[in-house]
Amino acid sequence: MLRIGKARATRYAARARTTAGSHWPLWRMRPDATLEELGVLHVLRGERFQFEPQGARPNLTRLVEETQGHFPGLPWFLDDLRPQGFLGRTLAHRQSGALGVPTDLGRWSLDDTLVAITRTGGTGIGDLLLGSIAVDQALAERADPSDAVEAEQRETRYAGMADAVLAGEVVGSSPGGEQPKFTATVWAAEGRYAALVKFAVPDSGQTARRWADLLVCEQLALECLGEAGLPAPEAQLIDSRGYTCLEVRRFDRTPIDLGRIGFVSLAALDAAFVGSGARDWGLVGERLADLAWISRETAAQMGRLHWFGRLIGNSDMHPGNLGFRLTDHGPLALAPVYDMLPMSLAPSSTGAVRAALPLALTAPTRPNQSAHIAWAAQLAGRFWDRVASSERLQSDDLRRVARENAVAVRSYAVTFADDWP
Repeated sequence: MLRIGKARATRYAARARTTAGSHWPLWRMRPDATLEELGVLHVLRGERFQFEPQGARPNLTRLVEETQGHFPGLPWFLDDLRPQGFLGRTLAHRQSGALGVPTDLGRWSLDDTLVAITRTGGTGIGDLLLGSIAVDQALAERADPSDAVEAEQRETRYAGMADAVLAGEVVGSSPGGEQPKFTATVWAAEGRYAALVKFAVPDSGQTARRWADLLVCEQLALECLGEAGLPAPEAQLIDSRGYTCLEVRRFDRTPIDLGRIGFVSLAALDAAFVGSGARDWGLVGERLADLAWISRETAAQMGRLHWFGRLIGNSDMHPGNLGFRLTDHGPLALAPVYDMLPMSLAPSSTGAVRAALPLALTAPTRPNQSAHIAWAAQLAGRFWDRVASSERLQSDDLRRVARENAVAVRSYAVTFADDWP
């Protein structure tokens, strides 16, 4: 039995054991790459968990149910470590034998997930490490990165790294997502930095060309957001032996030291404390602000981002595609934006290339959106102008649609934004 609480608040819970163990120390790798022990996580009967913190960790122990530090499943602050997406499936396929888990990620149990998180670090996103094996692996990888590449060799090396990923090799570890990708630790003149590299294959077919054009769009979207003052990572397009690569510097890693910065997705916070499952970032932001998880300004940023995404045709703005800087105390700040591109133009899951059609914009479904629309429309119009004039874009159809969308966005703002210039 595990004793929880003190004095009259004392409760007892039945411990449980999994293949990965029954309890583990939870560590944080700080930005300078030193380690801080945050507490101990215990697994209980019924796939429940109890976190016993060292010191005050009000954000990590905030009530989900009646008992502080008690969780009805994997704690929300560890949820983003679950292997998922393209690299999660690759990890399951390549390391299933060593880990003793199914090759099919869709068949994983909570026990399998715990094995992966405690023995490999899972996705590796953010600054949390569960158990000593994960800590040892993180320190070894920092000292001698398996995905190291010299900056001047990226144009040749990235193609080989992409080939390895497509062949089922796991190159580094990264956040989830469906777009083929790998990680890289780049050695540059100013020092080393960690990056996430998405790529489109060297193929003359319509599908490959469309994905290459979408990577160009993503780089331009991040560029526009950064210029507008929203947190956005530095992104660079690199051609490597026919591959179109988008190198995005990781916002959960520090340059030179390769320390770590906390992260939690909107999906994890929403599931634990709001339960909306809504795809309207602004709406979920308002509810998180009501709960004091974020500030009103951060909620407003989320609203503006939601409208920017709508006005550039991003049809994939689910809660897993936005996140926050995870800290022990106080309101959470918005993390840099990622996966912001016109996914309405992406090929289907079967590889079919959708027709390049202009935006079909509909009226706002919620009140008080005028200011967000005005802000987002200016930026979205600039984005579409840059797409239309980009020399890297291969499709004349996309260039034509970009010009039409620039007009449509500004017309939409005239209709729905009171303070449109």
